[in-house]
Amino acid sequence: MQQKTAEQNKPESFTPFFVVDRQASLKIIAGVSLPDNKKMGLMTHANTHKNFQQAFKKFPCVDLDSCPVIGGKKCPYSGDISKCEKGQKLRSSIITICDSGVFTKEGCTIPDYNELFETYEDLGVNYGIIIDYLKDKNTTIESAKKAMEIYRSRKWDFKLMGVAQGNNKEEYLDCYRELKNIGYEVIAIGGMLKKRENSARYVNVRDESLLLNILSSVREMDKKGMVFALGCYSPKRHETFIKYSVFGSDYKGWIFQYNARSKKRGDKRAQKKRFSQVRDFVRKEVISKPQKLEERPKSKLLVVSCSKKKIKVETPTPAIYVYDGPVYKTLRKMGLDFKNENGLDILILSAKHGFIEPMTEITYYDQIMTKDSAEKMRPMLEKQLLDFLSRKEYSEIAVNLGKPYMLAFQKMIPYLSEETKMEFFDGPIGKKLHKTKKWVEKNIKIEN
Repeated sequence: MQQKTAEQNKPESFTPFFVVDRQASLKIIAGVSLPDNKKMGLMTHANTHKNFQQAFKKFPCVDLDSCPVIGGKKCPYSGDISKCEKGQKLRSSIITICDSGVFTKEGCTIPDYNELFETYEDLGVNYGIIIDYLKDKNTTIESAKKAMEIYRSRKWDFKLMGVAQGNNKEEYLDCYRELKNIGYEVIAIGGMLKKRENSARYVNVRDESLLLNILSSVREMDKKGMVFALGCYSPKRHETFIKYSVFGSDYKGWIFQYNARSKKRGDKRAQKKRFSQVRDFVRKEVISKPQKLEERPKSKLLVVSCSKKKIKVETPTPAIYVYDGPVYKTLRKMGLDFKNENGLDILILSAKHGFIEPMTEITYYDQIMTKDSAEKMRPMLEKQLLDFLSRKEYSEIAVNLGKPYMLAFQKMIPYLSEETKMEFFDGPIGKKLHKTKKWVEKNIKIEN
């Protein structure tokens, strides 16, 4: 891969990174056409096979006999990318990262920083990551000091990326501050994943609220710092990372987004179908999403309390079809899309479940909100609302809540953006219902 300095590749927006360690994964990504002004990243590790490393360096020219960039045809330029307009465009839109492989099954097999940095250099990556230690702030900092000493001893073409580790938010922030003092301009938040049972793979975020608290606190402390979220990407967190100005995050699960399987070894038809399904997923669920803060569509939000009147369902059913008070009957009659995907979102404050979305499945219950229960629910409500608000930016929020529910919601108002316009519906039930209906009609196009 053509080497470019890190400064030339300094991202100004969020970039999703796809973890690649096999040539098949490179072929899949090479077949994804990127829209103008979009970026995507490739992240690999130092333990990869030499054949893969050679293919990685040549990306997207990974298969000259069946080039994914031009639809599986034989390369007409014999691998000379300077003659291939599509190949050049894709290559110029790619940012690359390599880590030490410390959290792979083999662990870090190149503990010497000089040798590790030579591997990064040979791969031609834009960013190389230090050797970090899971939940161990102090050992990670010592490793970061050693890495920076070696990095400054000569000129390298990649930018060195530090990693913050810790057991809690305070330790992460201490580690982040120390890394900045050492001289790191780019810092990843590591250790956010938990190991899958009976596996060596770290795949799932262990504490969603901890991740959000760390990102928001880091952003308050360092307004313009370049922050990477290691292993944490998922389409559901895409807007969260944009919100907190994260410059990138890597995704391990992208390559398993297919259902075409074959027991026959070397079944090329099945492989072609799998590649196609994964590419479709990448395009629709990742690349199509906005990458800059100003591109994020702002939605509007209606917050309503659950109703005493409920339909006695026998199996779990979307909440919008369980609650049967006047507001719910009105919303159902309006023909809305309750998936929270049409520009107007709805959030229900339930006395039993806390904040839930309309399509969240629940069963019948008989429980009301009181002043005491509102206070007891506060920690749960804070966590739920932080998670919900991290996904989208709301320009306007309308609130139709009964008095006990309003006591619970008022505690949450500090979490809302100061730029968000708030409107509270008060008065008798009939008047509040009328205001709610008019507000919904004003803010969404109803299709007859």
